[in-house]
Amino acid sequence: MVNRARCFLAILLFLYPVLGFAQEPHDSGNFFIERTQRFIQRLSWIQDEAVFRYEVTIEAEQDGAYKGVVWESTKDNFLNVSLPPGRYRYQIGVYNFLDELEYTMDWVYFTVLNALQPTIHRFTPTEFFPGNWGPWRITVTGENIAAGAEGSLHPLDGSGQVIYPEKSEIEGTAARLTFSKKQLTPGLYEVYIRNPGGLEDSSGVFTVHPPNGRAQNGKESAFKENDSTTRPDFIVSAGYAPLMPLYGELFREDAFIHPAPLGFTAKGGVLPLKRDWGYLGAELGASWNYLKEKKGEYTISAQVAEVQLGLLYQLRLPNPDLAFNFRLGAGIGILTDFHFEHADGRNDTMAGMYLSLDAGVSFQWHIKEPFFIEAGVDFTHLTSPGDPSQPGYLQPVLNVGWQF
Repeated sequence: MVNRARCFLAILLFLYPVLGFAQEPHDSGNFFIERTQRFIQRLSWIQDEAVFRYEVTIEAEQDGAYKGVVWESTKDNFLNVSLPPGRYRYQIGVYNFLDELEYTMDWVYFTVLNALQPTIHRFTPTEFFPGNWGPWRITVTGENIAAGAEGSLHPLDGSGQVIYPEKSEIEGTAARLTFSKKQLTPGLYEVYIRNPGGLEDSSGVFTVHPPNGRAQNGKESAFKENDSTTRPDFIVSAGYAPLMPLYGELFREDAFIHPAPLGFTAKGGVLPLKRDWGYLGAELGASWNYLKEKKGEYTISAQVAEVQLGLLYQLRLPNPDLAFNFRLGAGIGILTDFHFEHADGRNDTMAGMYLSLDAGVSFQWHIKEPFFIEAGVDFTHLTSPGDPSQPGYLQPVLNVGWQF
């Protein structure tokens, strides 16, 4: 006799997705249109020689209730069905050799998901260089990239190898794939996105450049000689930068002793030297601040502007979304529109020009490549042979920028 408890455990298996179903609106509600090819789902259970046949009932959930959609008799221990996306349950009746119902299994509930065909529109970047920050990240954008989608790289060398990212993040219509340097060798790759239903799309070609401009097998490649060390990064940013007085005659008790909240800064740089220990380049920056303080019977006002040129060092931190910047340079500082205002009027304005010495540190958060938010602090010392003031001040900086 049949061992009811152990011999008949119904297991739902999904065989192979070929093409999905489309939903279209209709006056009476949504309905499914079956295309030329179909998804096939297989219900499978353990076979027993003492069974004559099985009777399978499948019901679909509709408005909170279940309604029968499939009634099938089979002598096999499986049943292939093609069901549109939805919530279902099935039950198996077991018949003995006298074709009498021996018993009926409990209902088993399952869901058929709508498999989506992903489409890749583009991916960025399209190439990596040996000096790039690590780990390396590819952002793939397109349509129908489902939650749980799997990205991969396929080398175009005929090896059949598949390289999966160390980390995948699905954000709406984009997939962010993060690889480590040790995973990728110089060569050409095709980018793949595969949805949980099994449908996939590919796009190419993604390039990992070798250090010497030659492929691993020694043959000439399409890579330019030394391209990995000559292709620079450009960086631009702008934002808010108040002035915090530190020392000097300009910031004495009878002048400016309080922070000046009105201030702006802008920076633009190039990073041509790219190594594992960081990027090195040059940066041109400018800042402006307005100073004003009430001093009893009078008000004192001035404007401070500065243009500087210096070195820029950038290091990507272990979290690839974060970077550390160090700046060191010199330029010209201008104190202008310096004047006193009294109840009966204002005195003549004064101005001065200084040599500025600058240093600064900041941290960048790359919220979405190539855009970032930057927070840090810059220090400036103004000096002039004919002026004993020698003022110094800090500028807390909050910028937004673009690195490409």
